[in-house]
Amino acid sequence: MLQTTISLRQLLRQKRNNISSSDRTIFDHSINQSIISTALLLRSPKIASYLANDGEPALDLFIKTCSAGPSRHYLPVLNKQQLKFSSYSWGDELKSNCFNIPEPSIKHVLSPRLLSTILIPLVGFDHLGHRVGMGGGYYDRTLSFMRNPLCQKKPLLIGIAYSVQKTQDIKPEPWDVPLDAVITEQGLTCFSVKAKHYLRNSF
Repeated sequence: MLQTTISLRQLLRQKRNNISSSDRTIFDHSINQSIISTALLLRSPKIASYLANDGEPALDLFIKTCSAGPSRHYLPVLNKQQLKFSSYSWGDELKSNCFNIPEPSIKHVLSPRLLSTILIPLVGFDHLGHRVGMGGGYYDRTLSFMRNPLCQKKPLLIGIAYSVQKTQDIKPEPWDVPLDAVITEQGLTCFSVKAKHYLRNSF
């Protein structure tokens, strides 16, 4: 299973990196517009996203829009083997972490339990909302509290990807936390009742 997951991850990363720069520009714009067109900016007071790395869709337009609106925006920051989230508005100072990924230089961190929505980059996803990440397990460890059936407050998890990253080959592990929805250049797909309710007036 390990080798299968590694091979699948390599294949999907290659597909993502093979997208031409012209198509990537068009796709990224569509993804950003789809996010902005949802009800997130009206219903989510605390939204986390990410800064693109390794061919991930860039969310610059969304972050700029969020920074100018009423919602508070956050970026993930490394905290040992997990992630915390630090407030970030477009133009704030950044510095690179040990993986050379930019993070807010001033880190007033927030627990993921307190976020309304998290936009998650991924390597692959399937029609049930299972995801393949980069392999470090940071999001799985960070979101492990969501597997507790007694947990009442859970952020909405929306995967961000290109349509070429969709696959039928994902076998979920016990520690995996499924997505509520995914947004690609082709639009929004909801997996959970929560996402359908929360984003019901999106399109």
